[in-house]
Order: sequence, then C-alpha cells, then structure tokens
Amino acid sequence: MTGRLALTFDDRHVDSWVSARPLLDGVGARATFFLVEADLLDRREQSGIRTLLADGHSIGSHGARHRNADETIARAGAASYLADEIDPSVQALRALGASAQTFAYPNSRRDEASDDILLARFDHLRTGGPRTDDPAVAARAISAPGSSVRVHPGRGIDTARGEHAHPADADVLSGMMRHLADRGGTLVLYAHDIAASSPANHIHPDRLRRILIEASGLGLDLVGMDALPDIEGHREH
Repeated sequence: MTGRLALTFDDRHVDSWVSARPLLDGVGARATFFLVEADLLDRREQSGIRTLLADGHSIGSHGARHRNADETIARAGAASYLADEIDPSVQALRALGASAQTFAYPNSRRDEASDDILLARFDHLRTGGPRTDDPAVAARAISAPGSSVRVHPGRGIDTARGEHAHPADADVLSGMMRHLADRGGTLVLYAHDIAASSPANHIHPDRLRRILIEASGLGLDLVGMDALPDIEGHREH
C-alpha cells in the first residue's frame, strides 16, 4: 500500500507560495494552503490563490483572524466563534473558488469541544505538536492505512523563525517517510512561509526541495489534505 504524504502551508504567504510552484510541480506534488484573512486579500493575492487552485492545489481555512479555537469557544461560545472566525473565512475562500473542506488550528490550539464543533463543518482538521527527535514518538504522527482519523497531528518542517533556527531533524523525517514507504499510512507535514529568510516561520526552499525529492524517490503520494479519504455522511449540510 502506497504511503501518503500530505503537504500543508499556513498563514498568508501567498506570494512565496506562488513562487514555490516549480518545486511542487517538479515532482507532481499537490499541497493544501491554509489561508488566514481570506477576506482581506488584495488583488495580487487573490490572483495568486486562483493560480494555486488552477494548478490543482487546495485552499483550506486557517480562520478569519487566527484566533485560538479552544480559548475562544470557552470564552465566547461556539456560535460566536463560528460566526466570527469560521463563517467569514469559508465564505471568502469559496468566493475565490476554493472548496474550503479542511481546517488547520491556529497555533495548534484545540480540545475535544473544538474538534466536535469543527468536524461538523470540515472533512479534516490539522493540529501540530513538538518536533521530537525520538523516532518512536515521532511515528505517532503517522496514521495507519485505512484509518478513519480526521484530526491529524501534523509534523512541522519549518527551518527557522527569523534568526531562530528550528531543530535540524532531517534524519527523523527521513525515517518517518521510510516508514510510510514500507508500511503505508498518512503523514501530514506543515510549514509556513517558503523563503531563504523571513521574520515568520519559514522553510528554506532547499529543504523543501530535498523533502520533495526524497518523498518522490520513495514512491510516496504527495497530496494535499483534500485528497485524504472522506468519511461519508459525517458533516452537517
């Protein structure tokens, strides 16, 4: 069974995402871009999102204003959170031509209550966790073949934030990808800006290229989260 590597990128780095298209196209990779502030995009950014969609990538919601789901729901209630943070985001994304089927938790902040609320609106949710260098712990981010998992513990792959370097964990990620190639299953990766340097969390284009080439060489399916199996009948319409 072929392993599946789901590539995702967060926030509002539309220009750098568009510039990175040749990297993804070079190995036939598709990705999901989780967009925040979709209702505030200028014309250039809107055009960029439409270009990504035309290439076969998918656009998911990262919220309207990047609010933490767990604390916002606890403070203001589910109805207010959906009306202020989710509905405007989904409406703006759909106006751009996106299906908005998936959601990435801002700051990976979630709990069971937020999962229940958002799984009624989206096919799949993505969160995150510490970038452990323990291979056995890291492998827990991989969902088994045939799994019905809909809340995915993504693995971060950013190089740095500003001048602060993130862990040099290429060997751990290589092991995770070999696991996928040998045993199947799904691993969701996430990054943010795609740039040699950036004040934001970012992945260096060379690191992204190495990941893509290695994953392609292992025969992994390089997909966005919209390509993950749907669970029939789970959403409210």
